[in-house]
Amino acid sequence: MFAKIVSSFILIVQALTSSFLQGNYSLTDINNQINAYKNKDEIINTKYVGKVSEYNWSEKDEFDINDTVIVKKEKNKDFVILSISDIHFADFDIVRNFQTCLAVRTIKNLVKNVKPDLIFVLGDNVCTESTVLSVQRFTDLMDSFNIPWAPVFGNHDDEGNCDLNYLADVMMTSPNCLLQKGDPEMGVGNYIINIAEETDGDKLNIVESFIMMYTRRSSVNEKQISWYKWVTDSINAYTNFGSEISLVEHIPIPEFDYAIQNSKVCEKTGKILYDENAYGQYHETVACERDISGNPIQRGFFDVIKESKTTKYVFVGHDHLNDYSVLYNGVRLTYNTKVGFSSGANFGQDGGTVITLNENGVKSITQKSHMLLYDFDSYTINTQ
Repeated sequence: MFAKIVSSFILIVQALTSSFLQGNYSLTDINNQINAYKNKDEIINTKYVGKVSEYNWSEKDEFDINDTVIVKKEKNKDFVILSISDIHFADFDIVRNFQTCLAVRTIKNLVKNVKPDLIFVLGDNVCTESTVLSVQRFTDLMDSFNIPWAPVFGNHDDEGNCDLNYLADVMMTSPNCLLQKGDPEMGVGNYIINIAEETDGDKLNIVESFIMMYTRRSSVNEKQISWYKWVTDSINAYTNFGSEISLVEHIPIPEFDYAIQNSKVCEKTGKILYDENAYGQYHETVACERDISGNPIQRGFFDVIKESKTTKYVFVGHDHLNDYSVLYNGVRLTYNTKVGFSSGANFGQDGGTVITLNENGVKSITQKSHMLLYDFDSYTINTQ
């Protein structure tokens, strides 16, 4: 009897704390959270499977700009993207839930402060053995901003009782979610976002193309690499090489490791020193795909990126303690600042990354921390 009373008390405190920190005081919401804990075993043991996309991409396909996601940019006005990563929503982990509540506060503060036109979410949105409740909480949070948002999946998203297609189905119920599943042979969530200005003619004036890619649990597969080449060749043909392309994914490519080895890093603080092309902090080994000896596995993806001639930026998440940005062989490789403290973080490295565009593409990249009572920019890179 005593154990039940203690358990009920913990559930109520958990629900109240979660609701307070997320700015949600609904008694219905609190009751739903308590009921979820009561039915925990049933929820965890149920497998939630979504609909598999029927799209089958081929190199022979004709590229149609109207098949991409097109987000309009107002002329003579900067377009602002807030990019967040590694939120780690979880259904029944009390510690993670408390940490996630703090992350939610940070995200809300960032949105209020940055006033973005678009939000990227770079994977590991949910985690642990049960995510069916978390994905709905996550989707409701993103939808509450009434701002277009574009997610990719990370290595933790499908480790629980929901497969990626189910997670995608829930997210896509949001009218503001831009996610497209893409070819299932390439995973879930390979799609294209074009930021475009209005023109007097029929042709769109593309300012920046973002290629959103799913990196599985390690890296892209061969079909994804072929698809990336097809996309970049097609966009270059459409724009006559007149606009930039950015790659957005969860797990870093090996070049993040190669690039940082060429920069001088302070062993004590992890900060990059005396390098006009590199900024930020390096605190953990780059978690790219590696062989049994720990060496990065090279699949030739970066060669395809360079061959496009217009891919100028790669944005990734995954590594919680790295937030550096390095110019490497003409491509700027940038870690997203992680939001929150779940699964490890350094104080002052929790927040998001702000990508500002003008009519010529990426204008600046800012790493912004905005946790509860403090707000500061870690660094800003002016790229034009």
